[in-house]
This record gives sequence, structure tokens and C-alpha cells, in this order.
Amino acid sequence: MNNKIPAVEKTIQLLLVLSEKNATQAELSRSLKISMSTTYRILMTLLKHRWVSKSEDGVYTLSNGLLPLTLRLSNEVNLLEKACEKVREISDKYQIACKLSVRKEDLQLTYFRAEPTGPVALTGQVGSTFPLIEGSVGAALLADETDEAIQELLDHCDADIPEKLNPELLYDAIREVRENGFALNLRKNRWNIAACSTPLQDQQGKIIGAITLIGTQDDFSGKNRKKWFTILNNITENLI
Repeated sequence: MNNKIPAVEKTIQLLLVLSEKNATQAELSRSLKISMSTTYRILMTLLKHRWVSKSEDGVYTLSNGLLPLTLRLSNEVNLLEKACEKVREISDKYQIACKLSVRKEDLQLTYFRAEPTGPVALTGQVGSTFPLIEGSVGAALLADETDEAIQELLDHCDADIPEKLNPELLYDAIREVRENGFALNLRKNRWNIAACSTPLQDQQGKIIGAITLIGTQDDFSGKNRKKWFTILNNITENLI
């Protein structure tokens, strides 16, 4: 059963586009694959509430009418900034790649990353995106979702990744996060790397991100594994 409202979906998509770049009505219409008339009505509604503004040359941008909404998010923003500092600190201290990821609809987005000194980088560039259901990051970000929501993400993912072909990989990793606080991914993947992720939660326990340590299988071998788990646990405990 589809409980979504198409007009609201289109409005949200439009705002997301403007969160990344300013655009004209025609550009928004092409990008979102909606008619010019629908795009116009959405923009006029948002203009009325000052959620967007329009320049003399017809370019739309997000506006200060959105500021009251961001006040409720200020604690999350502060927590993410603290997490970025911790990610950099862990990478420098232990010489391991570390990143902070957040959810962007049905994608996981690299919000911040830190690398140890050296010629090779293991983490995705800041701003890079991957399917939300993929790897230990996906498991950490989805650990508080319902089975119904997780299944919907699996159904709509069109990427050729192991979790799509074998959903139990995702469900097993989510169970690991729920039971132990982290998910360890040692299996062969697209980048031939190993990763261990833990959820970043706010004061109400809502997951707003995932912190991930990235290395080789040797980095997460039995003798080292406990150390990394302790480090991840200390990061999240000390942030709130």
C-alpha cells in the first residue's frame, strides 16, 4: 500500500536539489523529471513561506524561512561536528582510516573522513554516496529501522551488491549492531577492504550517523579486534 503523497515527495526532492546547488525553474524541472507547471506551483508555495528565494535572473536558492526548522536540528549538528573531531583524532592516534557517514534518503553519504599519512587512501571521498543497504555502514545506519522499512530499501535498490543478492547479509549485520553495538565486515567487497562500524546516536537514542574504521583483514584479526571495538565504543560514549 502506497501511503506517500506525490506532491510532497516532489517538494522534498526539489528542496534536496537546492540544498546542493542553486537552480532555475527549468533546471529543476529537468532534474526532477516533473512538468514546468508543477515545478512552478511548488516554487510559488515555497516562495510564499520564504523557504526559497528567487534572484533577478530567475535562479532559486534556499532561504531563511527554513531557519526555524534547523533550530531543532542544532543538537544533531553539534554532535556531528564533535564526531568529526573524534574521527580525526582516532585516525591520527591509531594510524587507521576512519570516517563518519550519514543517511541521505536511500543512500549513505560520507560526511567526513580522516586518513593516516601515506600514499594510499581507503575511505570514500567526502560527499561520495553508496547504497544505504551496503556494508557495515548500512547496518549501523539502519539498526533502528523496522524490518518493513529495511525490506523496502532492499526491494528498491538496483545496485549489484552482495546485500541485494543475499539480504541475509544485511539482516545479520544489523543483528550484530543491535546485539554488540557494531558490525564487522571482513568479506570480500568492491574495494577489497575490511570495515567496522558503530551507530552514532543522539541523546534520545536516534541514529544520526555511523562511525567506521577501515583497514585490511589483518587490521581486524583476532588479536586486534577487541582493541578496535573498544575504541569505537569509547567514541560514541564520550560524545553525548
